[in-house]
Amino acid sequence: MSHNYKRSARISDLLIKEISEMLVRGKIKDPRVSSASITAVRVTDDMGYAKVFFTSFDERSDTQEMLEGLRNATGYIRSALSKRLRIKKIPNIEFEYDGLVEKRARIDELIKDLSDG
Repeated sequence: MSHNYKRSARISDLLIKEISEMLVRGKIKDPRVSSASITAVRVTDDMGYAKVFFTSFDERSDTQEMLEGLRNATGYIRSALSKRLRIKKIPNIEFEYDGLVEKRARIDELIKDLSDG
């Protein structure tokens, strides 16, 4: 593996994979998070904190409820990660809604309207 690939980036990739798998496999039992999808993770260079960005592709989902559900599951997620990953310290996790997906969809819609008109 290249030395140019920072450790925090490798950990970010691992966290995306593992948390996404927990959601897909229904390991997080809270129904508020059933349509959550992890879009990105940013880990600080000291590995102390990870900001986990999520979205939902179900337009009927309440993102605030989803955020509360994910925050409520943080302890479980960190515990599961500590069992699955071979890293010294699991970062503190903070969830944040990723509104970029909606913005991209809106831009695509506007471009389509322009090309149709």
